[in-house]
Amino acid sequence: MENNTDLSRIKIFISIVILIMSIWVGCLYKAPLQDFFKKFNNPCEKQINYSIGNLDNRFGMNQEEFLNTIKAAAKVWNEALNKNIFIYQEDGDLKINLIYDTRQDATSTLQKLSFTIEQDRESYDALKKEYDALISYYNENRTSIVNRTTIYKNKKRTYDNQVDYWVKKGGAPEKEYNQLEEQRIQLSNESQSINQATTELNKTVDSINAIAAALNKMAASLNINAKLYNGIGETQGDEFQEGVYRDNGINKEIDIYQFDNRTKLIRVLIHEMGHALGIKHVEDQNSIMYKINSGTNLELTTFDIDALKKACNINP
Repeated sequence: MENNTDLSRIKIFISIVILIMSIWVGCLYKAPLQDFFKKFNNPCEKQINYSIGNLDNRFGMNQEEFLNTIKAAAKVWNEALNKNIFIYQEDGDLKINLIYDTRQDATSTLQKLSFTIEQDRESYDALKKEYDALISYYNENRTSIVNRTTIYKNKKRTYDNQVDYWVKKGGAPEKEYNQLEEQRIQLSNESQSINQATTELNKTVDSINAIAAALNKMAASLNINAKLYNGIGETQGDEFQEGVYRDNGINKEIDIYQFDNRTKLIRVLIHEMGHALGIKHVEDQNSIMYKINSGTNLELTTFDIDALKKACNINP
């Protein structure tokens, strides 16, 4: 019994010694340890190797052009930090993709329509006027096509019933046969005409959807308090996303969906690379880290720099 008591006392004594030693080591190396963990958790202390992932050829940009554009964006953050944080490697962990969907399709459609979009109220009002005119044209012609289709189906049903009747009779007399043949030709012509009108109306749908997307983006950029403009058969989201940075803990990717020109592409790349550094959105509309890609500058604003310092634990 006495031996067990002594053993317990020894264990307690050793535990106290270890605790005291831990506190002493912690105090002695507190600053170095803090610096170590600060750097370990600081994204601006780690080199980010990027590479090109998916590159949809519908953007009309080859790999060399895309890579040079990415390097131009990376240079902005590298110079701001005075170190090479973003470095290209063929198998880099951060994959940068060009993904073609309805957003870029809308931009391409506007360009085909020869619309030059400027970020001002005059351009917004002119585009809204065009949108309203196209919506009116679409609704009017869609109603016409629906009515024509209803009439066609009724006539077709009557024609089919007459054909079935004479088939059961073993064949129609010459007069009735000629009348049915004339109806068949008329119905065929009307069907082709309806299909052609529908095809032409669908071209208008593409224009309406493209303009709706542009109006929503401009309204957000210009702080215009307007309802969301919906395309035909689709509903616009609250924010026009040109790109997104994704990190699921295993894979890191930047997906770019839309850009008007090379300057806009560089800006959205700088923006998403900023998110890769842990930078949040800023409230200044001219800043690259603003939630909407509304500016034209390729230089970081003071708001961007302040956000960078905060994310990277850089003292002012």
